Amino acid sequence: MTRKLYYENAKLQSFTAEVVAQIETERGPAVQLDQTAFYPTSGGQQHDTGHLNNVPVLDVGLDEEGEVWHLLAHPLSASAVEGRIEWSRRFDLMQQHTGQHLLSAAFARELQAGTLAVHMGASENTVDLDIAELTWETAFEIEDAINQIITENRDVEARFVDDEELARLSLRREPKVPGPIRVVSIAGFDATPCGGTHTELTGEVGLVKISRIERYKGGVRVTFLCGRRALLDYRRRLQLLQTLGLELSVGQPELLETVTRLQQDLRDTRRAYASTRTALNELEAERLWQNAATTGAIKYLTAHRTDGTFDDIQIMAQRLQRYPDTVALLAVTEPGGVRLICVRSDTLPQIDAATILRAATAALGGRGGGSPSLARGGAPAASPELVQQVLQQEIKVALS
Repeated sequence: MTRKLYYENAKLQSFTAEVVAQIETERGPAVQLDQTAFYPTSGGQQHDTGHLNNVPVLDVGLDEEGEVWHLLAHPLSASAVEGRIEWSRRFDLMQQHTGQHLLSAAFARELQAGTLAVHMGASENTVDLDIAELTWETAFEIEDAINQIITENRDVEARFVDDEELARLSLRREPKVPGPIRVVSIAGFDATPCGGTHTELTGEVGLVKISRIERYKGGVRVTFLCGRRALLDYRRRLQLLQTLGLELSVGQPELLETVTRLQQDLRDTRRAYASTRTALNELEAERLWQNAATTGAIKYLTAHRTDGTFDDIQIMAQRLQRYPDTVALLAVTEPGGVRLICVRSDTLPQIDAATILRAATAALGGRGGGSPSLARGGAPAASPELVQQVLQQEIKVALS
């Protein structure tokens, strides 16, 4: 078995080793070493990156036998290597993982909430809790408790224990694997089985900050950041608030009130716009109806718009449908193509709007359907001349 130096010293940044095996995978060349400080993806923690003899290590994983394999950017030519860990990534992962232990332990101690799942991502982390809800007030209390433990700079110890010692420990959760169990203990606060890398002192975590709370699969998902990630997140949020304040010409304390007022103004403007738009489209429908052609007692009309939306011709169609003895076939050209709608008055049960609509869309290379009184459809983009020609032709055919 590969000697796992990351268990012996989580702060080891460089080491030497012998190449034990090399293989070619679908993703590229991979090597196994007699010893390594590269942590493989496992237990919710991401893998380390770095170099072996200046060859970038892209990924690190475990095979079914528990051997560590290093995926490389290109093959190694030497049998002996010098490995170097990308320390900034390793330390960040140590901060996040230790912070997760603090968070899960605090939720268990304060709320008797168990951790169902953990995800530690490249930018943020989550823990899923078996509680029905979590308020921000309670979350802030949990944060205070955790960051007090960080301030106290308590010892964090990781070691393998035998079955006899394991039986004497009060663990936050039971081991998930058999054999010698590695237990991570935070002095006077938590003890739990874990195979990840951790800081040696809680103070090295720096800060634990909850950034989001949401309901998830009947429980609660908590998103959090630790250490430098939390600092960078605070900077981004501060810059955002400063930018918004400058854009709106208000100070940060007035931002919420200002945004609330602007939202209400926007809602009022949208309502006024919708009302005006409806009125204009209904006036256009009335103009078309006044100038509509007739066949016997039936008025029929077509219109193709290139400056509106499908909502516009729907408003027009609804208005025209209220007129007696009327058939209308309307179209609008939008970025995605041509959309059509056909309506007829309730006083014309002998006319089928869906039949007219299907004929028009088919002539334009599209399709559609609906009821005898109202049908909708679409077709690929076409020239205004062709669209208007098809509209007039199909409505005349239907009424002939």
